[in-house]
Amino acid sequence: MEKTIPSQSQYTRRHLSQMKVLARLLEHEMELAKGGDLTLDRDLADSLLDVLEIYIEDVEAGYSAKQTGGKGDRKVLNPGEKPQVTRL
Repeated sequence: MEKTIPSQSQYTRRHLSQMKVLARLLEHEMELAKGGDLTLDRDLADSLLDVLEIYIEDVEAGYSAKQTGGKGDRKVLNPGEKPQVTRL
């Protein structure tokens, strides 16, 4: 199975979706907060930080791939190897 190279708009949309989830989560927490103070659970703050770090890594990887002519150091999985999934 060949992988197709996503267009710039697909790449941007895919990575902006992470920011949309983050924005919606913060908006939800702010709506639930009563008064002027907002209190976040540590697990929620960790999840927010993870989303930001994933976004930064993806954008930096995309930028470095563009600088090298699209030949980034992307890992190619063997057919029998399962990809790792990080749960937030």
